[in-house]
Amino acid sequence: MKFSLLILLATALFVAAVYFFHGAGDLLTAKDYVAGTLFVLSGLALAKTGLELARLAVLARTPR
Repeated sequence: MKFSLLILLATALFVAAVYFFHGAGDLLTAKDYVAGTLFVLSGLALAKTGLELARLAVLARTPR
């Protein structure tokens, strides 16, 4: 149960990171560099957090 929840949260964070990267691309093409940079940094933070949650899920998985 804990493994499934952590994997679900990690996947949601990765999807959010992709959304932020897509938004950053739109902002950067509109020449709004400050907002685009903030979106990229937010996307990187979300991706790193998703990666850490995925690692935690692997460690929390019970052997069969």
